[in-house]
Amino acid sequence: METEFKEQGFRDWSPGLSSRDQLTQAAFVGALGGFRSLVASVYHLKAHNSFVKKNWGEVERLRTVTASLQPKFWSYWDLAVWDMAWNAFGHYRGEAERYDDFESWRIENIVMPTYLQKGIDFAKRGLEWLPDDYRLLKVIADIYDQKMGDPEKAAQWYLRASQKPDAPSHVYRAYAHQLTLLEGMEEEAYRVNEDLYRNSGEITLTLLRDLERLEENMARRAASDMSHEELSAAALAEGAGYLELVSLGMHLLEVSKDLPAAIDIFEKVASHPLAPSFYRRKLAFIMLKDPKQTVRAYRMLKDVALKDPASLRREDNTEIARLEARLGIPEAKRIKP
Repeated sequence: METEFKEQGFRDWSPGLSSRDQLTQAAFVGALGGFRSLVASVYHLKAHNSFVKKNWGEVERLRTVTASLQPKFWSYWDLAVWDMAWNAFGHYRGEAERYDDFESWRIENIVMPTYLQKGIDFAKRGLEWLPDDYRLLKVIADIYDQKMGDPEKAAQWYLRASQKPDAPSHVYRAYAHQLTLLEGMEEEAYRVNEDLYRNSGEITLTLLRDLERLEENMARRAASDMSHEELSAAALAEGAGYLELVSLGMHLLEVSKDLPAAIDIFEKVASHPLAPSFYRRKLAFIMLKDPKQTVRAYRMLKDVALKDPASLRREDNTEIARLEARLGIPEAKRIKP
């Protein structure tokens, strides 16, 4: 039996003093006797009861004991993180809304950030036992992203998580999205997102939106920094891509104020074999600036809505509804968002 205990990992750990202080004597003896999985389950249930009562100090203490008893069990670390950074954090956010004075400020600026850090600390302690588990790395990234609004640290942790053997592709996509939120990382963000668009085989709505925003910003900078002659030469140069055309079109549209020429350029962009589908949407809305092109633009938008609805934004649908009302399009024939 002793040999079997060792082979199955029951003898590779014994509770430290901090855990011993928090366990009853009988439970501690049980843990030493090779039954720590059962004891951990008992303390897991105790932690849940404390969660129901919103006794967050007790939840933290019991989650610490549970995870310490079964440190190679990912779920116990994850539950501890969730209770601190999501459940306790959400509870105190509700408490803060009940006050209008210093107590509200104290909860928002001291208590709530403390529980976020407690969640991160639990995940980092879990990583000491499970260094190749992408999930604990990702949960840290989620806290920086969803709770702290820190895209730089979120990107760092999503990247680390994405490099683990079992990490699904959406973790790397999360890293790519965080890059788009970082000032000064535009080139790297575009390299990563453009590569995902071309090669990943998974073109999500977020990826499309990020790529569109990145390319629009790149083109707008070029349109303002370069002359018409420089932009034309770049667009006509051998090996030029659609982005050079976009930059020229943006210059004609926003700097030169030459709408017909801009429409002509964006038509070439929309028909370019490598240009993402959202340029047909962009072309249609540019055409709407010319009253003579209204009907043609509407037909193009209707075609986009049927073939590539994901490229339309919520505000686009509002604008299209106004356009249909102005054109007198019967209700039955209107574009359905």
